[in-house]
Amino acid sequence: MQENLPVRPVSKAAAAYSSLRSSIQVGELAPGERITLKHLSETLGMSLTPVREALNRLQSEGFVVHDPHGSTFIAELTPERIDQVYRLRTVLEPLAVREAGQQLSPGDLEVLRGLLRACDQAQTPLEVVQRNEAFHYGLYRLSRDALLMGFIDQLWAGMPYPSLGLYADQDRVAQSSREHHAILDALVAQDLDAAASLTAQHIEHGRDAALNNL
Repeated sequence: MQENLPVRPVSKAAAAYSSLRSSIQVGELAPGERITLKHLSETLGMSLTPVREALNRLQSEGFVVHDPHGSTFIAELTPERIDQVYRLRTVLEPLAVREAGQQLSPGDLEVLRGLLRACDQAQTPLEVVQRNEAFHYGLYRLSRDALLMGFIDQLWAGMPYPSLGLYADQDRVAQSSREHHAILDALVAQDLDAAASLTAQHIEHGRDAALNNL
């Protein structure tokens, strides 16, 4: 009988990072907003050290930026940044879909169907954002390629917050849903070329929508 391993506790720096990243993603910390270590430490109820570590990590991932005067701000999206991130996503994410499709089990497909149902049942822009991410990540992780997933995660972090206004557009939400279903249908049919191509198109449409929403 295998002995249960102890659960490793989450460090304070990791907890601070998770909380701050979530606040950025949902817009509680707005693009361009100036932030200070002292204020964040007080808000999180933590000492300066773990919050500083969290900010350093967020900076490395593109969530926050420092100006020449030493002030720290939540990163703003620019057309150039959007184009760069989405251009790389159109290369890596279809590859993840292709790798996943080569080894999908019936159980995997059922999980993806469940994630897609959850997407379609989302009631608010925030739920759409969260469930869209869950579907994409659920699919890409089935590639079982940790290195590839690391690169994809960096690219998603390169868009430091979702535009909730974008997902309030019901036409865009409906288009995204149709594209998700088409990708899954291609995987069920084991047409990996189609699944990869549809994924690239889906990301390109997302880029166009993000640019138009600036």
